Amino acid sequence: MDGTQSNKGQMRKLTVVSVCFLASLIGAALIPTTVVTGRSTIHTVPAPQSPAIEYQYTVSLQDQFAQINDVQERKQCLIKVLLPLVLRANETIRQQRMVVEQLRLNLPYLTPLEKQTLISLSQMYLVESNSYEEMIPELLKRVNVLPVSLILAQAAIESGWGTSRFCIEGNNIFGLRTPSGYGILPKGRSSEEGVTLSVFNDLQSCIDYYMWNINTNPQYKELRYIRSLSQPPYDSFALAQGLRNYSEMGIEYVRRVELLISYNALKGYDGYRLQ
Repeated sequence: MDGTQSNKGQMRKLTVVSVCFLASLIGAALIPTTVVTGRSTIHTVPAPQSPAIEYQYTVSLQDQFAQINDVQERKQCLIKVLLPLVLRANETIRQQRMVVEQLRLNLPYLTPLEKQTLISLSQMYLVESNSYEEMIPELLKRVNVLPVSLILAQAAIESGWGTSRFCIEGNNIFGLRTPSGYGILPKGRSSEEGVTLSVFNDLQSCIDYYMWNINTNPQYKELRYIRSLSQPPYDSFALAQGLRNYSEMGIEYVRRVELLISYNALKGYDGYRLQ
């Protein structure tokens, strides 16, 4: 299964490691949860009926994972490993979005810290504008979550339910490509063909990068537009329509994502949250 299309221009020569580091930096340290003391702030209260699970960090899928013979056992194992990691990635983005929404409320009277925060987020999400008023609407299209069911479905397809060599050796569960020489070379292909698969330090960084790619890559502008027309919780079937450029299969890939979500009842995980 093909991964994301080449995006060298938009990547601005950033490596996988540097982008994931920047995402971690902004999510954990640079972006404050309360922008300015004394101003009204945005708070969200999780729905009490939402199933809550603890965050469990898993570095990678062990080699023996591919040796699980029972299909259902393998599926449940992959979901159990990925679910908390996906929820963490969405939570980081949700916190960033809260900051953007707060900055929108504070316009045009932004403090120096708020301006720097806005610029940093715009750089991270590849938003080009010299106007703070123009930055925020575009950021609100990009700094947003994805349905858990959609993420799990793509991970299952691209990794063969966790059995692919790229997943086992490189923590690449989404078939993400990278310029030749920086990743794992597919079997039967030479380095001259310019197709390699990215290598990640852990599963969390792969998920974080995948989310960033969906939220910034021009190939998925349609998905972001569809998402902007509704409010969370988002419909994974609707957003899947914006994934036709994820694979050379085009619209057939969209149908495959939809089928996998339905057959495996993945929408049941959309309401989960971290404790």
